[in-house]
Amino acid sequence: MKKNSHIPEELIYKIWEEKQFSEVLKTSDGTEIEVIDPGTRNHNLSGPDFHNARIRIGNITFPGDVEIDTFHSDWRSHGHHLNQRYNKTILHITIADNQSSNYVVTQSGRHVPTLNLSKFLSKPLRQTILTELSKIGEDEIKMPCSEVAHEAPTELKLKFVRELGLMRYRKKCDRFLARLKELIVLNEVMISEPKINHDFHKQISERNFTSTDFENAEIWQQLLYEEIFEALGYSKNKDIMMKLSHAVDIHFFRKIPQENFISKAESALFFISGLVPEPNKLEDEETTEYIRTLYENWEQVKPFYDGVFFHKTNWHFFKLRPQNFPTVRLAAGARLIDRILNKNLFSRIITAVTGIQNNQKLISKLRDFLIVKGEGYWAKHFNFNKEVRSDIKYFIGLGRADETIVNIILPILTVYFEIFDKRKLAEKVLTLFIQFTQKESNHLVDEVSEVLSIADKKLRSVYYQGMIEMFRNYCIKQNCLECEIGKKVFST
Repeated sequence: MKKNSHIPEELIYKIWEEKQFSEVLKTSDGTEIEVIDPGTRNHNLSGPDFHNARIRIGNITFPGDVEIDTFHSDWRSHGHHLNQRYNKTILHITIADNQSSNYVVTQSGRHVPTLNLSKFLSKPLRQTILTELSKIGEDEIKMPCSEVAHEAPTELKLKFVRELGLMRYRKKCDRFLARLKELIVLNEVMISEPKINHDFHKQISERNFTSTDFENAEIWQQLLYEEIFEALGYSKNKDIMMKLSHAVDIHFFRKIPQENFISKAESALFFISGLVPEPNKLEDEETTEYIRTLYENWEQVKPFYDGVFFHKTNWHFFKLRPQNFPTVRLAAGARLIDRILNKNLFSRIITAVTGIQNNQKLISKLRDFLIVKGEGYWAKHFNFNKEVRSDIKYFIGLGRADETIVNIILPILTVYFEIFDKRKLAEKVLTLFIQFTQKESNHLVDEVSEVLSIADKKLRSVYYQGMIEMFRNYCIKQNCLECEIGKKVFST
């Protein structure tokens, strides 16, 4: 359950325990649910909210656990998909009506159906929840220890946050390695994503992968591409950006001739994403000309594509700054795909890390690889027919480049060098992560570092990442007594 929401936790638990539903429950894909036994409340500080539930889903009765989250995305952002404690979950319940998928995936790879509980409540209860949900904003950064954190020694706080930063880094490496293995198997069986009705987890877990399995450059390019796309989506569009990168994969882009590649890749991304407007809805001449070019390029590349298409309703635009609109992000993505495929981006990164000994020069080089200057139609627009007040100078600026280096490039490099037994280079990359100082912070890290009185360390990536990990896995879940800082300040 999202502990820092305005929605009273006890209210949601009571609704579930007492079955206060106004009609027959159905999962997000329309399957009927009967709650035979809601389960026993989990009063521990970790794991699913209810244990030993019995729920009939369709024609089958399942025994197991139930997890309640405010948002569908909380499953991943809270790390449930990486936590074995959630492997017995049989139903994922959300409160907000913002489903991006009909299911979530456990650490063991099993799909768990999602139930949007708010749809099945009485009108007064539903209105109460909707009202409280509307109060949740990005400024809601609450830490249970905010008034007493200063009582913990600075050394303890820095040590704990640093350990969490390294742990978060390692989890990224493990996730990237797992995805690489999946890509290897997908390529071998020649199945395009989404991989419906194909379960590779047993095949992957039982297989003994060797370094030669990872020699195909395409799997590294695909991993880099899809992770960058997910990051470009930020919190609101990360899921749909990841889905888009799975559907429109590197195999497709390889078929596009290098001449005028960016324009053709851009047209493919816009048409497949569903964001291209109807021609009769165009207003200004510049947009009309740009759309005409998109159509011409799409006619050339669409014979290469036989995957799924998305719809404009899959994308979120509300409360986004112009430069963060998915349209601008896709324009940036097209240029990075060009660098990945046609400018040998991954190989150039490997060469830089191998050859440049000075860390500051290396960081500067990595930033240069990722910064994308604004150009063309999207330097002057944030949506079709919508002009920006001042030109967008960078599609990807220094701050986003740093985030990409820390969260994507360095973990991928660690996995790469470990797989090919280049231990010294792996150690070099880890040292670079520990010493890396970002140019920009974010609101969450600003607030957490202020509470912990370590604001002077917040731009060091290992502490930056550690504070995010602490907030997401301890603070918002109120796992204070599992937190080293919480143990110190709340101990009796």
